[in-house]
Amino acid sequence: MNPVGSRSFAVALLITVLVVTSGMVMANPASAADSDTGHRVTVQQNNTDEKRNETTPHRNPDTYSEDGDLNSVEGWLADRLSTQLGDGAIHLSEGEYELAKDSVGEDYHERLGQYVDVAGETDGEGYEDEFEEAGEKQSRFSETVQEYRETKNEYEAAREAGNEERARERARELETLANEVESLGGSVRESYDKIENRTNADLAEANTAVKNLTETIQTEQTAVREQSFVETELTLTPERETISFHDPLVAAGELRTANGTPIANKEIRLGVGTHTERVTTDAAGTFTLEYRPTDEQLSSDEFTVQYVPKTQSVYLGDETNVSVSIEQAEPTVALNEVSREVSYSDEAAVAGELTVDGIPVDDVTLAVVLEEEQIGTVTVTDGVFNGTATVPASIPDGEAELDVRLPFDDQALAATTNTTTVIVRETQSELSVEGELADNQEITVNGTLSTGGGDGVEGQTVRLRVDGTAVGTVTTGAGGSFGGTVSIPDSVSGNDVTVTTVYEGRNTNLAPATAETVVMIGEAGAQLPTSIWLAGGFLVLIAAGLGFWWYRRSVVASTSDSPAGNRQSTLDGTTAAEKPADPSPETVTPLLERAHEQLTNGRSDDATRTSYAAVRRALAAQIDTQDAMTHWEFYRTYRNEGSTDAELLQEITQGYERAAFGRESVSTDEASGILERARTLCGSNESTSDSALADD
Repeated sequence: MNPVGSRSFAVALLITVLVVTSGMVMANPASAADSDTGHRVTVQQNNTDEKRNETTPHRNPDTYSEDGDLNSVEGWLADRLSTQLGDGAIHLSEGEYELAKDSVGEDYHERLGQYVDVAGETDGEGYEDEFEEAGEKQSRFSETVQEYRETKNEYEAAREAGNEERARERARELETLANEVESLGGSVRESYDKIENRTNADLAEANTAVKNLTETIQTEQTAVREQSFVETELTLTPERETISFHDPLVAAGELRTANGTPIANKEIRLGVGTHTERVTTDAAGTFTLEYRPTDEQLSSDEFTVQYVPKTQSVYLGDETNVSVSIEQAEPTVALNEVSREVSYSDEAAVAGELTVDGIPVDDVTLAVVLEEEQIGTVTVTDGVFNGTATVPASIPDGEAELDVRLPFDDQALAATTNTTTVIVRETQSELSVEGELADNQEITVNGTLSTGGGDGVEGQTVRLRVDGTAVGTVTTGAGGSFGGTVSIPDSVSGNDVTVTTVYEGRNTNLAPATAETVVMIGEAGAQLPTSIWLAGGFLVLIAAGLGFWWYRRSVVASTSDSPAGNRQSTLDGTTAAEKPADPSPETVTPLLERAHEQLTNGRSDDATRTSYAAVRRALAAQIDTQDAMTHWEFYRTYRNEGSTDAELLQEITQGYERAAFGRESVSTDEASGILERARTLCGSNESTSDSALADD
């Protein structure tokens, strides 16, 4: 085999595969000469069936080490990726949903992997990130459009059947989906623009298809809105502007339809602050609202009060703003009951009261903290809380401080804490291990770390030794299981080895444990005939080239299908398939990216609303019947389920309310902070500083 110069053998093999399998790498006779002349060869993807059926003669992979050919192949792959994006957009506009998904599916990711391999060997700048981003966004856009169409069909079927309640339920779902379509459609088109600006791709037709489809759905939703709902007007007149928990907001309210008809004698829901208040209108549609501020920021100068109809209601919601000035009040946490002794996985009980000068505080969340590690939350209802928090392994045994905190910062209620002392008892642990010979140089090890009672312990480090020599560590996964492959040390000379696993239990409340097993490895130092070694060496050389290419392509393909955070070494406690998936990377990433782009373009309100949409979608699986909830009901439900990051959702929800319903825009700094919180809550791995971008 001739040397390939500075180009890797793997890329040469890849190009050969492309030529053989696709038969579509062609030199443009009108503009380029053969690569053997040293000139650049133009590779193009044509759209006619006639040209697609043309093939080019197979070439020696060694000749493809030249810059011209590599750049040509890179150009062909970029053109192919652009074509698939365009085809997907056209299929989607024609209602061919499966074809639209396939266009950015497995074949698209395979081409993207090939593009990454080739682009990495050229002198130019590759655009794999742009193509990956566009594929992910378009995939989500296709799914949302399909979901809108299917829900629209259900809506129309309900109307035809005379089932008005079901029709209105679907109409409210369509409102949410239509907003997502608009956001995702804009994001897809921005990705098209990036690709067109940086490559020779022509995505004008796809851009138009996405634009027209987005506008069509917005028009359809306007008609749905007019068919299904009656617009309303909410007014509020407060008695005073300065309020506090001691001196609550008291306001006279009125709710009417847009044509002035009172919505009379109805119990209605009002979203105020971070809470929902229920009031009843009289015959004239009037009511009185009383509200004690609790978690609102002291810097707030107004409340947004929103009328929130029931899902089946004929009315559309409305909102109004009330100017306020908030004074802080000092609450007190009293602990009436606490578990005095706890151990690993115990449910530590806490019970008590939260009041302000004897007035019960309602609907706020307290953090339960053990040795400065938050282990749970409890909800205060009418001044009383009673709940439990699970003790993790990471708390050392011995005397420990347990705090119950109101973790507020510059809010209507001041932060407060009550601290007590508990004893954390040590829990016995057990290790089990099995090993078997993988080949003459490696051993496969599997085992489990559990408590004396048989409960698996996750997230702990176990050390591995072979005949007393340290060979690595593993991390326990779900159920306490671990596994990995270790190399046999050169110092081993016998026919068998002892594999020892050690759990040290440092800085935990679990006791140390060890376990060992014997693995037969056969005759040490056995020699093979020279002819076999030579044949094996030749095969290894060939396999190395193929394996390197296949490895690089597989890494890219797996990266596009699963979060990067799921990659594991051979000594990791779990395989990638065993790890829990990212809550919604393919679902929420396009929305987070859209929010980032909106923020960069100075659209802080849009960025805030899109950030909230990403969070709501990411957490949807954890909340039952969440589509029928207001933003504050959704927050409280999430918080009441004991989520430790509910405070992030609260801050994001506050920003969303201001962006969606407030008269003044959210500042760039506030929108940037909300996006960062959304990324944290969604499990995003992005690290770009939006504040810095916004300042550009």
